[in-house]
Amino acid sequence: MRKILFIIGLAGILFYLFTYQAAHASVIKWIRVGRYQTKVVDSGDQSESAGEGTFGYYYFDGFTGALFDHAGWQLAVKNWVDPSGKVWPVKISGAPHGNSDETVNTMPVPDKNGIYIHRYFRYPPPKITVDGVRLDPPFPMPGDEVAPDKIPGTADVMVESWINTSMGITIHQRVLGWSQKNHDDYIVYDWTFKNTGNINTDPKIELPNQTLHDVYFERANNFEPNGNNWIVPWYSSYGEYPTDSLRMVFAYPQRSRGSNFDNFGDPDESTGFLTAPYEIGEAMLHVDKSVTDHSDNPAQPEMTGVETAELPWIKLHAELNGPSQWALVYQTLSLGFKPYDGTPEMQGTWPGHHSIRMDERGVKFVRDFPWWNWRACTYTASGPFTLAPGDSFRIVWATVMGSMTPQEAWKIGKEWKDGSCSWNGPDDLGKYYPAFKKYPDLAPTKNDQAKDRWVLTGRDSIFANAWAAQWNVRHNYMVPIPPPPPSITVKSLPNEIKISWDTESETVSNFAGYKVYRATGAPDYSEEGGVVVGKWEKIFECGKGTSNPLAHSYDDKTAQRGISYFYYVTAFDDGTHPETSYPGGVKGVPESLESGEFLNRTTVGAHLTRPSGNLSTVRVVPNPFNIGAKNLQFPGEPDKIMFMGLPPVCTIKIFSENGDLIKVLKHTDGSGDEPWGRVLEAQSTTQTGQVIVSGLYIAHIETPSGKSTNVKFLVVR
Repeated sequence: MRKILFIIGLAGILFYLFTYQAAHASVIKWIRVGRYQTKVVDSGDQSESAGEGTFGYYYFDGFTGALFDHAGWQLAVKNWVDPSGKVWPVKISGAPHGNSDETVNTMPVPDKNGIYIHRYFRYPPPKITVDGVRLDPPFPMPGDEVAPDKIPGTADVMVESWINTSMGITIHQRVLGWSQKNHDDYIVYDWTFKNTGNINTDPKIELPNQTLHDVYFERANNFEPNGNNWIVPWYSSYGEYPTDSLRMVFAYPQRSRGSNFDNFGDPDESTGFLTAPYEIGEAMLHVDKSVTDHSDNPAQPEMTGVETAELPWIKLHAELNGPSQWALVYQTLSLGFKPYDGTPEMQGTWPGHHSIRMDERGVKFVRDFPWWNWRACTYTASGPFTLAPGDSFRIVWATVMGSMTPQEAWKIGKEWKDGSCSWNGPDDLGKYYPAFKKYPDLAPTKNDQAKDRWVLTGRDSIFANAWAAQWNVRHNYMVPIPPPPPSITVKSLPNEIKISWDTESETVSNFAGYKVYRATGAPDYSEEGGVVVGKWEKIFECGKGTSNPLAHSYDDKTAQRGISYFYYVTAFDDGTHPETSYPGGVKGVPESLESGEFLNRTTVGAHLTRPSGNLSTVRVVPNPFNIGAKNLQFPGEPDKIMFMGLPPVCTIKIFSENGDLIKVLKHTDGSGDEPWGRVLEAQSTTQTGQVIVSGLYIAHIETPSGKSTNVKFLVVR
């Protein structure tokens, strides 16, 4: 019977999710200052209907999406009395991981100017210009402002909104991000829940006298640390025991069932590169003990568990369910999953209901769980709270990432593919990967075991980052901060690439100087085809403690013709941090800090330009273009074709040998070079975005005066 009801419910979910998005009108703001970035919705929605796979971008070998597929939250209360006087045994409000309803359930509240969500910056975002093209996002957008006095502590950015719920609790949502190197792997969610009695968005208070009894707050997370639905993750947790120093649920990769090799970490079969050696989690950082005691309660969350993500009664928002399903939600939040599915609970924990950790239940593959269908979710619940009118409680959590570096992922992956991978640390793979302890054939060779243990160093990273987030919250967000980043301008010239920057970083008292970083071929690291690109290296520094006086420009004369270069400029301080009472920060030792590397990084390449030529000097490089001849291509840009020796201004029309117009390029910068393919557009594609095929092509170059020439080139794919 349970299986039949599940199938019926699943069909309803699919129908609803296909039709719901058209009516969904969320307003969002992005937090894009650190290594981990996300969008924030005015209603607190992180569900599938809010844009599946668009939460949680983490920088590994680029900003990788779908690190958590969706998440959700719900409030549950007993014996709720509606405005007509009817008593409901259970009332549910929230935006669960399946969908939300902003009309009658979780309603964002506009301010007097009609703005639903605000974003406050500590410093003005830097401007980024490459060869006259602005790369920084438009600022300010409606709801944006530079307002450090509105940001708690020293966060770089805060997104804020208010949400009224159908049970009369109003949520003050604050989401904070940092660019500082010790705090840029997580995003903090700081929510305050107040019994206002307002069950809609008008100013009238519908329930002015109701006390809310036994309120629980639930969080659900569907993590995708592989970014690959077919290699599903293990879920685990930490913090259920009084001796634990952190509370977190998290996910990590596993070997997929049916694979003919150990694909833990999702190695690329041709290169060995470990494409997904990261872990993602949600750390609970603060839960008020009560509405009168706002100190942290280490025994919360009171409930933790893992189940399928496809349970309609906990996946869909309350208006799509009914009283019997609401009762089931409340039962789970207050008593755990054991009454529902018989999952055994851990012993010796804090008081509450904590299911045995998913990865410790003795199952070989995640898909072997009897409840497995598409995916799983972690579920936690904190409470119960009793709120008289005007009472409030606060809960703070963070989404946290941890990973190997891409350089390590290439090195270890290649060693594993060659059969030479080794691990010199303790023989503790089974501690990190409980399924291996029972099923050693998951990693049958020492080579496999070493690779898997290297992948699991992401566990150390995610825990270190979660502890940093916990330190941050416990110190009132007063982490040491570096100077603001400078606005930068990059200009491609015939003999050098000029990087210049503005002076806004020098407004702080502990400013010391600048550092310039460069990557060759691409902004993201890769060793594809044996060619290393995207390796960021410091190429210049100036100011205190360096050998160069303070400057505001640098001429990169070591750049080579035909290769693209990417840059960012940081401002660094002298190691004193008068902005905080904790100058040593999470490490306990004061240190010089640099502005964040993602704040003014260029994403369009600059390259040496030749002096302009004339119609008789035009040539195409490489010609012929052969996709297989990687040693003749531009590093990091395998599909780029250059037109060189051009007149200073001209139009390039590219035709197939049949006379079909393929592409039009406007050359206007006065140099002799024009690339066909930059980061701003798909490389070597047609006007409609299609990849060009093998064949003979003709470039028709015409000057403003009407003079022209034709140049032929060959493409081999």
